[in-house]
Amino acid sequence: MSHRNSENDTEHSSQADHQPRAVQEHVNAHFDSSASYWDGVYRGDSLQGLIYQQRQAAVLDGVDAAKLPAGARVLEIGCGAGHLTIRLAERELRVEAIDASPAMVEAAANRVLEGGLHERVNVEVADVHALPFESSHFDLIVAVGVIPWLHSPHAAVDEMARVLRPAGQLVVTADNRARLSSFTDPRAMLALSPLKRAQVALRRRRGLATSRLDYPRDIDQLLRRSGLNPVARRTIGFGPLSFLGRPLFGEPRSMRVNDRLQALADRRVPGLRWTGWHYLVRAAKP
Repeated sequence: MSHRNSENDTEHSSQADHQPRAVQEHVNAHFDSSASYWDGVYRGDSLQGLIYQQRQAAVLDGVDAAKLPAGARVLEIGCGAGHLTIRLAERELRVEAIDASPAMVEAAANRVLEGGLHERVNVEVADVHALPFESSHFDLIVAVGVIPWLHSPHAAVDEMARVLRPAGQLVVTADNRARLSSFTDPRAMLALSPLKRAQVALRRRRGLATSRLDYPRDIDQLLRRSGLNPVARRTIGFGPLSFLGRPLFGEPRSMRVNDRLQALADRRVPGLRWTGWHYLVRAAKP
């Protein structure tokens, strides 16, 4: 191969490597600037706060279903402000909590110290696309709200599978493209159009922070591609329901509607079972 071709290949590789870094930097900056918001949303009494709290409860149900012994090693990816981190440590698990946002890591570390759980938890900045852990190290991995913000979901899930021990389990969530609110509002339905998806892809190529919606079947395929087998699945969160951008109900009634629809979804009612805002799946490594 000529020297010129080598230079071209190097330049192309450098540009390809720079693009994901630019995306990640914008995502990190987004969460750094909104750390206080995410800290408060889990404690809020709004519909959004309720849905996030229900999602965390569902995640913990998945963790408990894994039936881990005390002292089992858990990797929490995207620990945020540390609300879930505390719940994991309270289960006498050894938690390695990571986040790409330094502001989030600082908030989580402070919460761990305040809770007196620092002997069970280590919090640090790390990138899920290149996890700084040896292979087959963890008994359980938890990744809540992470996939929608990844510039390379395949690479990230491959890394999760790598550091998970054989017979270990993964609890992961994604933002559901088939959520009910996407079909009750014409404006929301536009977000499912090929043109809108192309606009989102363009923003990501420009390095701008934007989240992604995925169909549950696509998340299942993503996991299977990395050698992980889904063993339990559900969706969480119904609202806010709107029409032309205007809420259909006031906040108190929206919360009651959410609870009623969630109860029906949990009973596997067709048409509702897979239309919650968040898709949650528990998968196992053979």
